[in-house]
Amino acid sequence: MIRGTWSLTEPLVPVNIPATMLRVGEENGIDRSVLLKNTGIDPQLLADPSARLTYQQLLLLAENLIRNYSDESAGLDLGAAININQFGMLGYAVLSCANLRSALDLGMKYHTLVDPAFTFEVIDTGEYSAVRLTSHIPFDHIYRMICDVFVATFSTLARFLTGQYEAQPVEVHLNHPEPPYSARYKEFFDCPILFDQPRTEFIISHEVLSLPLVMADQATAAMAENQCEEILTRMGPKEGIIAKVRRILLSNPGHFPPVDVVASHLATSTRTLSRSLQDVGTSYQRILDEVRKEMAIEYLRNSNLPIEEIAALVGYSDPSNFRKAFRRWTQNAPSYYREER
Repeated sequence: MIRGTWSLTEPLVPVNIPATMLRVGEENGIDRSVLLKNTGIDPQLLADPSARLTYQQLLLLAENLIRNYSDESAGLDLGAAININQFGMLGYAVLSCANLRSALDLGMKYHTLVDPAFTFEVIDTGEYSAVRLTSHIPFDHIYRMICDVFVATFSTLARFLTGQYEAQPVEVHLNHPEPPYSARYKEFFDCPILFDQPRTEFIISHEVLSLPLVMADQATAAMAENQCEEILTRMGPKEGIIAKVRRILLSNPGHFPPVDVVASHLATSTRTLSRSLQDVGTSYQRILDEVRKEMAIEYLRNSNLPIEEIAALVGYSDPSNFRKAFRRWTQNAPSYYREER
């Protein structure tokens, strides 16, 4: 294991969110024993605020929830059920921030206190900003649920923190096909919802990000952030190995280094890197394919470049090989995204 990375078997996940998953499942008529089956989670542990679970346990719990839920919208219900106090000291710090932008900045800095298996960032695009999610869970159905949790939680918390209905984006982008329950997104957002996008993100105005928080308090925010910093220091660096590999791949788009070069950037061996990726259920090739897919969809949607040039930009010298790979990644031909635009 590369130092500073998370793994499936390391106890890193606070019990607050898994406890909410149990509650949402039970409210949907699923027996607790069914939700906890084969997870190895002691129900009594969920009442201990200092306890932590492994990602393996969390993924098994998520699998049980998805498999037994009455429909496919478990992620939206879970996101709506998550409260700011379930983020522990980080939630307390966010609650005291001056405005929505500073709350997001704090979340980006300390999100590993809640879940080191995802990252999010705020990208300034000129008139608007994009609040962008990257999840490092390598299982598609669970990834889709996480996207739904992300959008529903953002909607619920943004309005709660600001006390204003207007605290919502101008567009929501989702990095998966439109699901059968797509009408439910309207419960959370009064704006266009776009599917099959390069990434999951909110497009949000600078005015909304500047909205003050109802419980803003500078002294309390500073105290809570100091506590977050102390906790993070005790935990040590927990950036996921997937995030590190993605950053290297994205640092020079179109010229993707082979796995041994990436390993050298991380000051480790190819074997150790491969084993570390295997520990979190993925591989170098899978991460590379995901990066290429995101870039290709971005080019198809936002440029008039011919397919041959897009193929070259994502590392394919032969356009026919690119088309085959693209269909494998998305179940669609490249023309699907261009025609839709």
